[in-house]
Amino acid sequence: MKQICRLVPQWIRARDDQHGQTLVLVVFGIFTLLAFVGLAVDLGIYYSERVRIVRAVDAAALAAAPELPLETAAHTRALEFLRDNGYDSDNPQTRVEINGSRISGPPPESANTLISLDTESFRDKNLPPAQQLNTANRIRVRVSQRVPVIFMRFLGFDSLWVSASATAENINNLDIVIVFDRSGSMEFDTLCYGCWEPQSGVPYPGGRIYPLPWNGPPNGPPAHCGATQEFTYGSYKYYYIEAEEYSRASNPYNRYLYVPYYTYWVMQREPNDGASGRDSRGAYIMHMPFSDHETTASASPGYGVTCRYEAVNNNGLCITSGYTQCYCKMDVPGGPFPAPRVDYDFTVLTTGNYYIWVRGQAQGSSWPHPQNLDLRIFWNVDNSNIAIEDNFTRGTGYNGASSGAWQWRRLNDTPFYWTAGSAHTLRIWAGGAGFALDRIVITTNPNGSDGSPPSDVSRTGVWSNGRTDWACNPCDARFGGYPGGCGQSTCAYSPNCNSGPNPDRRRDEIYDDEQPIRAAIEAAKRFVGMLDYRYDQIGYVSYATDVTINSELECLRRLGPQSCVPSVITSTVISQLDATRASGSTNIGGGIKQGIEVLSNKPGHYGRPGAAHIMILMTDGRPNVAPDSTCYTYNLISKYGLTTPSNEQERRGVECTLYYAEQARNNSIVIYAITLGDSADFELMETVANITGGVHRNADRPEKLNQIFDELYERIFLRLVE
Repeated sequence: MKQICRLVPQWIRARDDQHGQTLVLVVFGIFTLLAFVGLAVDLGIYYSERVRIVRAVDAAALAAAPELPLETAAHTRALEFLRDNGYDSDNPQTRVEINGSRISGPPPESANTLISLDTESFRDKNLPPAQQLNTANRIRVRVSQRVPVIFMRFLGFDSLWVSASATAENINNLDIVIVFDRSGSMEFDTLCYGCWEPQSGVPYPGGRIYPLPWNGPPNGPPAHCGATQEFTYGSYKYYYIEAEEYSRASNPYNRYLYVPYYTYWVMQREPNDGASGRDSRGAYIMHMPFSDHETTASASPGYGVTCRYEAVNNNGLCITSGYTQCYCKMDVPGGPFPAPRVDYDFTVLTTGNYYIWVRGQAQGSSWPHPQNLDLRIFWNVDNSNIAIEDNFTRGTGYNGASSGAWQWRRLNDTPFYWTAGSAHTLRIWAGGAGFALDRIVITTNPNGSDGSPPSDVSRTGVWSNGRTDWACNPCDARFGGYPGGCGQSTCAYSPNCNSGPNPDRRRDEIYDDEQPIRAAIEAAKRFVGMLDYRYDQIGYVSYATDVTINSELECLRRLGPQSCVPSVITSTVISQLDATRASGSTNIGGGIKQGIEVLSNKPGHYGRPGAAHIMILMTDGRPNVAPDSTCYTYNLISKYGLTTPSNEQERRGVECTLYYAEQARNNSIVIYAITLGDSADFELMETVANITGGVHRNADRPEKLNQIFDELYERIFLRLVE
């Protein structure tokens, strides 16, 4: 046997000796792997609990803060929120401590959950100790939870403690300044310039309205819808039609139906626009929305579109196939859309050759079409071929038509021969965005030339009748506050009726004037009313090309607590908000600069060093004005990674906005930025808010402003500070 063993090769015996070593290594490796797996599982449980506990203490702290300075109420609220999130203060294994004193539960070493609430540390230490209770403006919520482990027991651990803490503040003393954009673009969503005008002290839908005159009995047809009459001057016949008294319109102006680039004709009214009208105020129709989508101007293009002849005519199909074949601008998103069209029915009483004159003006110089295609309208009579009337004078601007830009044009050089008593329809399609049409005169007078019509064509104070269809309907919103009375079967508003079948026509969207500026004013006024004048101050700055401090901080420091009553706020901040009108460029940096001044305690200003300083910055556009000559020299656009505007004025405007945002931060001012609509510089406003520790919110429609102000109200008063 010994000899046989000696015959086994040495290398086989060496390999057998290693079998035991390999087994040891395998066992050790498995044990190590299990330890790592166990550690991963236990740490996963730990981090899962960590996420849950952080959320719970944050929610509890924020929920409790509104109850301050009533500390007991805050403690109760915090415990309720912790209970709702899985940390029950009534559980026998939960220890609760409030302001360092045990309230319930076992000793810490025996508890599974430790809850600690602290408000005592945040009381007003400047008061005598006996008076410090219920003066805290912060609450700290801390929760520790014992988490059992599985695999880590092999390392000697039965459980791990997971802890989180949050401190929330209820800010009792606020100095707030509203910095408000009143540039001309704040009226771009207006349906009818001048149809509604706010009146100080009168809530919506109050104010002064200027509907078309009815001039007829409350329950009968208006005077302008009587039998057709012709006006004779010399040997010529004339029929007058106010452009806003159309018989029909093809495209609705209702906001709930509106989509971008789907344009429309809509009535306008302004006191000083030079338009013709049936009363002291002019009236006309305009192609809306206002600013041209195709503009190459530095200002942001709008949702207006320019109608092209090839789209409107569509190889003649428009005439015979109805509105849907008459298109406006083919290459807009969702397009092509039907071109806006208005119809005018009329009857001639005398046989003869007739010429049609119209009074209009084109888009002003702010947003011209790059090929000047916005200077025209399209028209026909009784389904004849569509014709172009071109090269109107530019005039319409921020507030509608310009009084000096109206121009008379004769549509047809070849007369229409019509017989007495024949009825006809003039159709006018919109041309350029912002085109305004005022008056139409149909006459047998062959004289005059474009820009210089016969004197009787341009005669003022002479009206016609014979209108039809929509122009004679008392339910048409253009007639606003008349006719009708209590108990009458009419749609029109009656100012002396509080009930009955007389809906308030001022609520129609055609009177939704000063949008978005009116909605912004109303939302700001509502926010001001939410403040407590015993503790908070509010000021108002508005900006366009220039900047105005409309109201200093009101009114604790200026007048003292005894004299600071709600009526002071009404007569200062609220009154100034009501008086705001839109016009000019967009000087956002200047607005921030003056907002900083209002919040300061420099001579003439009333900021309180111990108060929280808040700026609410609102805009619907992009900065294009620099408030001074130095704020744009710091290359801040590159610092914050923003896109540099190609236009130098816009570049300076952006640089200065960033510069004064940094100055606000350096003065401990938090900026909450609100943008309205789709044309604002969201990236810039987000950056401004981030620089100062605030937030940015966008209202794509003015109706969302109240919701945003409500959110900001909560954020301003309640915040996590740890």
